[in-house]
Amino acid sequence: MKVQLSFAFLFASSSTTVIAFLSVGQEGGARCSLSSFVATRTAALTAATSTSETESPEILPGGMIFDEADEAELLAKSTFPIAPEDLIKKCKSVIVAQAGIQDGTIDESIYADDFKFVAPFIGGPTPREDGGQVEGLDKKAYLSALRSFDLLQAFPDMDNRYHRFYVDPFEPNRVWFQTRCIATHTGELMGGSPTGKSLELPPQSFSMVFNEQGQVAKFDVGYVIDRTVGNTGGLGGAFGFFWATGNALPFPECEPFQPSLQLQFLGLLGKLQKLLPGGEEKEDWF
Repeated sequence: MKVQLSFAFLFASSSTTVIAFLSVGQEGGARCSLSSFVATRTAALTAATSTSETESPEILPGGMIFDEADEAELLAKSTFPIAPEDLIKKCKSVIVAQAGIQDGTIDESIYADDFKFVAPFIGGPTPREDGGQVEGLDKKAYLSALRSFDLLQAFPDMDNRYHRFYVDPFEPNRVWFQTRCIATHTGELMGGSPTGKSLELPPQSFSMVFNEQGQVAKFDVGYVIDRTVGNTGGLGGAFGFFWATGNALPFPECEPFQPSLQLQFLGLLGKLQKLLPGGEEKEDWF
């Protein structure tokens, strides 16, 4: 009974996440039976606890730790018509096909009619209200933007080193993958002369969401995982290439992170607090 109550508390404490998952599944046409999965795991946990405390799965205050078997079980319950291994192949084929964007040889039907492209600072503001959607760039705007400059012309040896492809067990029509891009600036970029500089971008997370016809419905790119890696000021995507070669666009998002005046003021208050009795034990967190 103790374990069941603990699990119920953890599940309730993350109800917002569960609701968000269910709504995404319904919207994208890719549903997993999370309730049956939770019931199965709860029953197994209760049985394991009654027989041996040492064999029960680890549950931390923040929630369950899913292992590979748990993720596979979730994916097996998916009703999305494209199998995970086939979806990963489709994702990789889209990456290869996009080499034809510049010369116009790409088959644009790989993108859904309602396709949208989203990056950390591209595609419109992040909604502040519940249920809001990021507008994103539509298919026409996305292809036009990529054709307006050619990174491969400026960095012909660019190697994105794509890796870590996997299907999201909670959103089984989405493929996640990562990059560790390196490149040398040997061609013109934004009208600027080549610098010969070797670039290492920070590790980045990408994803493609597919519809049931196997078309890309949403493409998310350039989400930096660790801004302390590389030599592009912690910037990913095209912004990293622009800034590192002296071609930074004239807005703050295309510059390395700098704390706002408000955050700096908060830091000053923290330093002043250390001067108070007992304050020397406090640590700065930013």
